[in-house]
Amino acid sequence: MNNPVIQCRNVGKSYRDGGLNVDVLHNLDLQIDAGESVSIIGASGSGKSTLLHLLGGLDAPDSGSIVLMGQDIASLNQTRLGQLRNRYLGFVYQFHHLLSEFTALENVMMPLLIGGTARQEAAERSAAMLEKVGLGRRVGHRPAELSGGERQRAAVARALVHRPQCLLADEPTGNLDRKNAANVLDMMLELQQDLGTALVVVTHDDQLAARFKRTLFMRDGSLQAVQAA
Repeated sequence: MNNPVIQCRNVGKSYRDGGLNVDVLHNLDLQIDAGESVSIIGASGSGKSTLLHLLGGLDAPDSGSIVLMGQDIASLNQTRLGQLRNRYLGFVYQFHHLLSEFTALENVMMPLLIGGTARQEAAERSAAMLEKVGLGRRVGHRPAELSGGERQRAAVARALVHRPQCLLADEPTGNLDRKNAANVLDMMLELQQDLGTALVVVTHDDQLAARFKRTLFMRDGSLQAVQAA
């Protein structure tokens, strides 16, 4: 029996561009089950990032519904939506968005502190997660003292430290060279298996996308399954 983390039902989204109404997504259906890995590929501007924002409750659809852990997010006020998002979701972007004035450890601790975890426990859990991503000796370094690959590893640690049900990643390796990109993806897939977290990655890289259990292609505002070779 599948245990859905996120469900999209007949989702539509459009934007105003000048005087025009531009349809980005229409009648889109998608289900992300617990523990599965999904990649979404497609041309630039096809709506991949828009979909990811909707899945994460960072934007609202014009039509249809998005259900996170059994709750229709449209029925929630901003406070409750924020609590649900902080509890069940993690986010990684192309740029690491680490806070420059804080160490790697302090950056990773932030989701736990926001969620009410005691500082000592937050520090211990964050140090353990940094160890998992290969940064056990870099906990006291600030982002400027880390390489690009290390900064992205710290960003992944921050996104996973509270053990979310689903990690949403928008071009997480897009700012890295191919070797570092492959290393970061290896790490993300390994952690996804270890933690049992669902993983949804938007990428333009077909080779990276092929590493996932399920690959979907965004075209004309809808998703199509990509058959494995």
